[in-house]
Amino acid sequence: MTAASRLMNFPEERVLEDAAFGQGIVPTRLYALLLPVWQVEIRADITEGEDFFLIDRFLERGLRHGALHTVDELTAFFALDRALVAQAVRFLTAIGHLREEPGGRLSLTQLGQRSVDDDIRYVVTRQDRRKLYFEALSCTPLTRAHYDDEVVTLLTADELARATRSDHYPRFAPIQVTSGFDRSALDRLKDRKDRARFNLPVALDALESLNETLVFLPVYLVRGREGLLVYGQAEAGTAHDPELSELCSRAPELTNALDNEEMAEEADERVVRSARKWLRDQGLDTVAPEQDADGTWSVSLPADAFGEKGIPVSRIGSYRMAGSRFFRVWCPEETPRKVALLHRLDQRMGSRRQVTQQEAEELIARLARQLRLTVPQLSRLRSGAEKTGLSGLEAQLARLVNEGQ
Repeated sequence: MTAASRLMNFPEERVLEDAAFGQGIVPTRLYALLLPVWQVEIRADITEGEDFFLIDRFLERGLRHGALHTVDELTAFFALDRALVAQAVRFLTAIGHLREEPGGRLSLTQLGQRSVDDDIRYVVTRQDRRKLYFEALSCTPLTRAHYDDEVVTLLTADELARATRSDHYPRFAPIQVTSGFDRSALDRLKDRKDRARFNLPVALDALESLNETLVFLPVYLVRGREGLLVYGQAEAGTAHDPELSELCSRAPELTNALDNEEMAEEADERVVRSARKWLRDQGLDTVAPEQDADGTWSVSLPADAFGEKGIPVSRIGSYRMAGSRFFRVWCPEETPRKVALLHRLDQRMGSRRQVTQQEAEELIARLARQLRLTVPQLSRLRSGAEKTGLSGLEAQLARLVNEGQ
């Protein structure tokens, strides 16, 4: 596996299934890409919002609205220990919320007044240094989820070289940028209202860029007639990333590169060759790949091709990759598809945490669409799981049936 492919915790086939049967597009291509990202180290005066400690909130409200002005007045009004109040006052003074005037008179600073009014304890850190991430094609900030380094790994130039030298699939192709970081993107941060969503503090003042480094984010990009979807590491499971999908759809450098990637005729020939080789490996030389009405390819197999000594029944309705194209494994007979639905459910639900009824129903409906089946009732699926020996799935479904009664 490549360094990049190890970062993706779900296979390409699952991405195609979500795009086709979860998002309702007809996928025509899937690309493994390395999106360029600007990693920008900044220095700024940072204002961040925190929850108030209970005593701090009361003391500041007393100063703001209660005509209280000294430690003794605060102590008497709130019936607190004087040492505790004095300690809290020292802390609030240290973070810039209070000032003490001659004679021990206390007053709120502008920062303290704003904190009381917004019920958020604002804290200012001078000359704070941190890293911000911007999608490099448009210099748009990435969402907070991309800052979780336990989930998302951004490849440096050295890691990129190792990832792209590998002969293993999927081969991740880097998207190059031709211009440097647009520093006006930093100024635009000040106008954003949804700051928390983009891992931004409440305010950035005296902002300056110290260093700008290009790194790369592994993603799968699904292209279809209806548009494109991007699947990255930051989203849970195989959910697509709405922000990255929109950004990439509006990036001509990216769409032009994909348009030039391969000719349709060459791609079709590659799919056919790949499908025929796969069929030969399964001992199914007499079956030929077929192009469906929507332009995608499939191999339609008889029921006896699936089972313990053949192709796993759970492969029915799934995709197999052929470069950036793919073909679908199919069975026209309904009974194997019903068994496939049970096995796919068992893979997703059988040994996992307890799923909610809504999660189960959404998954069942999607798998039914994928296998062209009528959506079955939970009680019928429970009976099928029991007969098929899928005990973990049967227990999950039994619980859901009981909860629904």
